[in-house]
Parts: sequence; C-alpha cells; structure tokens
Amino acid sequence: MKLFYCLLLVVFLSPLPYAANTPWAWSLCSLLIATIAIIWAIQSIFSFKNSFSSQLKLIIDIIVVFFFVVCWVLIQTSHFSPNLNHPLWQLNNSVARSVFGFISLTPADSLDSLMRLLSYALVFFLAFYYSLDVYKARLIFYSLIVIGFFYSAYGLIIYLGDFKMILWREEPDLSSLSSTFVNRNHFATFAGLTLLCSLALIHDATTVSARYNRGGNIGLQRFIENLITRVWFPLLAFIVISTALILTHSRGGFFSSLLGLFVLLLALNSNSKTRNVYILWLFITFIAVGSIVFYISSDGLLSRLDSQGLSDPLRELNHQLTWTAILTNPWLGFGLGSFEEVFPLYKTMEMAGSFTSPYLIDYAHNTYLETIFELGFPAAMGLFYCFLRLASICFIGLFVRKKNSLYPAVGLAATCLIATHACVDFSMQIPAIPYTYALLMGAACAQSFSSRNSTL
Repeated sequence: MKLFYCLLLVVFLSPLPYAANTPWAWSLCSLLIATIAIIWAIQSIFSFKNSFSSQLKLIIDIIVVFFFVVCWVLIQTSHFSPNLNHPLWQLNNSVARSVFGFISLTPADSLDSLMRLLSYALVFFLAFYYSLDVYKARLIFYSLIVIGFFYSAYGLIIYLGDFKMILWREEPDLSSLSSTFVNRNHFATFAGLTLLCSLALIHDATTVSARYNRGGNIGLQRFIENLITRVWFPLLAFIVISTALILTHSRGGFFSSLLGLFVLLLALNSNSKTRNVYILWLFITFIAVGSIVFYISSDGLLSRLDSQGLSDPLRELNHQLTWTAILTNPWLGFGLGSFEEVFPLYKTMEMAGSFTSPYLIDYAHNTYLETIFELGFPAAMGLFYCFLRLASICFIGLFVRKKNSLYPAVGLAATCLIATHACVDFSMQIPAIPYTYALLMGAACAQSFSSRNSTL
C-alpha cells in the first residue's frame, strides 16, 4: 500500500521541475520508479496474486512486443552488429583511427531515452497491478484531478497576476499560460488528460445522483442536493482546468482535448447503463458555461487561429525533411533519442533562413515521424502497436464491463487525445506527460477486464 502512494507521489511531482524535462529530473524520476518496482518485485515473490497473473496473460502480447522494441534499442547501441553500423561511423573511424561503430549515431542519448521509456512502462505496469482494486483505480483518477487543479491554479495565478515567472525562473516574454511546463502546448496536453478524469467523475456522480429522482419536486431536489455534495470538487476542477487550457493559446492542445472530451461523452453514452437524460441536460449546461468562459478568456487563442490558422508552414517543412531523412535509412533508424543531433544533416537553407540564426530543431513536431526516424519502421510499428492495443483493450472493456465503464472510457479518450496531439507536437517526449498517461492507462486497462477476482 505504501508503494502505491510512493508511485502516485513520484508521478504527481514530476510536472513540478519544469515537467521533468531536464536530465537531473528525469534521471531522478527514473531512479525512484525503478526503486519502487524493485521493492514491489521483492514483495511479490512472497505474495504474488493469482488474480494478477491471470490478468497479466491478457496483455502478454503488449509485453512481448515492447520487449522486442527494448532489445532493438540495445542492438542499436551495441558493437555486435558491425555490418549494420551507420556509414558515418566509418568516416569518423577513418579520421579518428577508431574501430568503434553503432547503428545509433548517438548511443549515449539512445540509452538515456531507453531509461525513460522503461520508467514509463514501469509506471503503467505498477498502476495496472494496483488498479485491479477498483478503489485504487478511483483514487488514481481523483488524484489526477487534484494535481490538474493544483497546476492549473498555479498557472492561472502566474498568468493573470502577470508575474512573468515559471517557478524560480524569470520569463519576461511569457504571453501564454504554461504553469510549470515552460511550453504551453505540453501543459495543454497535461490539462486535457486531467480534464478527462474530472468529466468522468462528474458523469459518475450524476449517474448515482439521478437514481434518487423518482419524479416531482422532491426527486429533483434530492438529485440536486446529492449532485452538489458529491461533485463539487470535480466540477470546480473542471472549470479551473478548462480555463487554464484555453489560456495556453495552444491550438493543437485545445482541439485535441476537445476531441478527447467528445470521445469520452460518446463512449459514456454508448453504454446503456451510464446513459441518463439528466446527465445530458447537465452537460448542455456545462457547454453553455464553458462557452461563456471561452468567450471571456480565449482572445489569445482566437487571435492565433485568425492569424495562423490550424496549420504551420514551418512545421510542415520540418515534417517533409524528416520524412526525407527516414527514406535514407527506413529500417534501422538513426538511434532512439538521436533526432536533435542527426536532423541538422538534413536541414536545408530554406528552413534555416526562416529563423534567426543559429536555429536548433530539437524535435520533429510529429511524434510518429520522429519515432520512425529514430527506431526505423519495424521497431516503430511495434511501439505504435502497444499504444493501439491499449486503446483496443479500453474499447472492448467499454462494452464488456457491466459497471465502472468510466475507466475504459477515459482510457480510450486519453489515447485519442494523445494520438491526435502527437501529429503536430511532441508532448509525449516530455517526461511528466507520459508518466501521467501511463498512470491513467494502467488504471483504465486494469478496469477494462472482468471485475471477478479484481480485489488485491
């Protein structure tokens, strides 16, 4: 039980040091999560649950495919495949008179990225284990609402107070809300994930409250009273987080979150047990209130949409060059985490002239292209399969579960949000976001299976 709360604490504190997007922060998070996993493994030797082993068999294909992806990254950074080494190593060896070579052009960065990838997987695995207990799954969702509210409230204070700071660092050009994430697009993704949890718990509370309605004023009064007492905090969090999301002025983050909310509402109302006319009316009220909030606080977002539209020519050029680079080495890749160092080899003068010099491109602004660039097609498809399989588990669980279907519904919506935003940005490469997503999906997938033998 203590390990469970330690896991929550690490994940919930990960957004604090600039979304853990610094070497010391992601290394510390990885170390803490690995320590938790080792202690869990030692404890499990003496008290392994049969119910967990039976559920584990249902995701064995994900584990196997992910294992092969990890093995491929290790091969990319090893000396055991001299015939597959990138040709640039031959040029380097002829100059430096060395015999070393790798598939990866940046083996140290590849191992660093692998460390982070494994820590995300451990968060999902541990969350999956603990969330077979529905009480812990609900606690994860409620805790995500709490941290979403906390970081959104902090962002609103900094932004509306015009403090021009992010934590202890001054940001004189801070024109959008980004909380502790530095980049507004990444905070928008984080806010969208926590927003889904708040809407799901609001839906669940209103479903329970609606059962008190037996017609007439008395029934309606009981419905409103129970709604206020059960849903006040998720409703408050929903308003605060959605306001912060709008003030990020992130086009991709806003519309991907909007899509996630739509998928969640569609999923919840596709199940006859969670469909309720009072809830639909309540959501219409939410839309009306949200429209007012949007009208008041969305000037920055609307101005960006008016001036720049939904597309970005520079990102499109970036995508084209990334695809060109992929075609030069489509099967082996350049090494996990190598994009920042390798992409300048393919950067054209046209792109360089579009920015003040010197210009450094850290990411492809398309996670799919960047993953293929780094891993090659086979390994990248394997990693994509893992995410697609998680979404399919939630989709099936949405109709299999007779109760608690809100968990797979949120998992499906969260994956749609992440998958959409990954087309135009790199949020999943900022550690705090995959930690949050892995924790959420662990709970969602665990509660997508039959509730039999689910109590640990």
